[in-house]
Amino acid sequence: MRRRRRLAFRGYVLLAFVAFLLFWGFGRRASLPRPAGAAPARTVRQSSVARVPAPPPPVTWVADRQDPPSPVHEPDGILLVYGQPTPLWAQNPDAPGPIASTTKLMTAYLASQALPLDQVVTISDQAAATGGSEMFLKPGDRFTVRQLLTGMVLRSANNAAVALAEAASGSTAAFVAEMNRTAAALGLRATHFADPDGLDPASASSAADLARIAELDLASPTLRRIFTLKQTSLPENPTVVNIDGMVWRDPTSLGLKTGWTSEAGACLVFAATRPVDGVPVTLVGVLLHGRTFPQEYQDAENLLNWGYAAIGPTVAALKARGALPALTPPG
Repeated sequence: MRRRRRLAFRGYVLLAFVAFLLFWGFGRRASLPRPAGAAPARTVRQSSVARVPAPPPPVTWVADRQDPPSPVHEPDGILLVYGQPTPLWAQNPDAPGPIASTTKLMTAYLASQALPLDQVVTISDQAAATGGSEMFLKPGDRFTVRQLLTGMVLRSANNAAVALAEAASGSTAAFVAEMNRTAAALGLRATHFADPDGLDPASASSAADLARIAELDLASPTLRRIFTLKQTSLPENPTVVNIDGMVWRDPTSLGLKTGWTSEAGACLVFAATRPVDGVPVTLVGVLLHGRTFPQEYQDAENLLNWGYAAIGPTVAALKARGALPALTPPG
């Protein structure tokens, strides 16, 4: 019995000694100075969400000339570098007004987002009856979304715009509501749509807002290919010619969209990609409410020539510093 008591006592002493050593060791560890850069003692659960890097600051363009080399005859317009918020040139860029068929830039964007390009669309009575600029469509005809987009862009076909709107949203009213929701979400305060084709003068926007919509379209490689087509063939339409004069007069042109109504006058959204100091740069421009397209095309060409010359020093400086952002659409 005594022997068992002695063994139990020795066990208690040993446990107490081990507990003392552990306590002393932890206390000493906590009192030691922490190396620089060491993690905090309290474990913090790391977030599983990756930190998104802040976007690079916008480029400050230092133009070698402040004004375009010749007068611009249209009352409202803008010229900017793709992806950069600060325009190279602007004239009443935020003034709202009717925009005619340049409305179709938003129609193209939404339809290409909502519909597979190979989806077949059956032409309704309402779409076939839509007048103005048009391609040949009759009720019951079947076209793919890609074909309707091509006819809408090249021929400025209002009936193709209505067919795409119906296919994307079930009705033109529902599609127009989506156009306006998208414009609001993008912060396009001068923009309001009343139809998918621009025949209604209540479809209005500004040069700055249209430039933003144009950039969305240019971000789609599929739409870029359509905008730059000079001519093509479609079912029931053996020869479809692009009515945008910029794709015919300027080999660097990316096309985009013309528009004309008596209320809006001549409207033009244009873009081009040219090398600047060996760097490809895309410029996007808008000219609204002009008198004639020959004058508007010339003004657009003058603005592009001036813009590319003006940004040369900035591009060279950014390239030398290795700080050049992407200045063309992706893909």
